[in-house]
Amino acid sequence: MITVFDLDGVLSRADTMATLIIARLRTRPWLALPVGVLAAVAAPATAEGELRPRCNRAIVHLALRGMSEDEYRRLARRTARRLASRPDNTTAEIVDAARAASAAGTCLVTTATERFLAERFLAEIGVSGAEVHASEFVFSHAGPSFRSHNVGRRKALAYRAAHPTGRLGRFFTDSASDLPLAELAQDVVLVGPSRRSVTAFEYAGIRFRRLG
Repeated sequence: MITVFDLDGVLSRADTMATLIIARLRTRPWLALPVGVLAAVAAPATAEGELRPRCNRAIVHLALRGMSEDEYRRLARRTARRLASRPDNTTAEIVDAARAASAAGTCLVTTATERFLAERFLAEIGVSGAEVHASEFVFSHAGPSFRSHNVGRRKALAYRAAHPTGRLGRFFTDSASDLPLAELAQDVVLVGPSRRSVTAFEYAGIRFRRLG
C-alpha cells in the first residue's frame, strides 16, 4: 500500500519554491513590489480555488524571468542544501516514515514545487528512490515557465494515472488544496494544519488525525 507525502509543510516546514524565489529576489530587488502585490492577492484566496495557484505561477514567471536552466539548477541545489541543513525545517518522525516507505518501495511524494528542486531536497534529507509527482518547467530565452503545475485536483489525477489500481494508504498533508487526493486515502494525517485547513477537511467529511 502506498504512503503519500506532501512536500511543503510536511517534509519541509518551509515552502521550498517560495524559499528559492526569495533567494532570487535578493539579486533582483526591483521585482519585490510586483511580486509582493501578487502575493497579497493570493494570501486571502482559498487553498482549494484557482486564484492562488494562478498568482503563484505568475510570481514564479516574474521572479525567474531570463534565467537559464543551468542557473536555475544551481540556485535549486543551493536552496535544497540550505533547507535540508536547517534542523528546525524537518520533523524527524515524518522524515523517518518517508525513508522507511522509500526503502520499502511504497513512498510517493507529491508537490506543487518544481521537480528538480523537490528531488534535490529529498536527496539532501535522505529520502532516495521515492516516486515523485511534481510541477514541470520548460525553459526558453525568456526563462522558465510551467509545463504543468501539480497542485490541487491535478495531484489526484496524477496519482490515478500512475496507480489506476493501487491503493493509497496513508497521506500526510497540511493543506486543504490536497482534498481531492485525500479523498482517495484510507488514512489522512494533517501535519501542523491551519484552522482553515482543519475546517475544510471537516466540512468535506474527511476523517483525519493531527500531527503537530
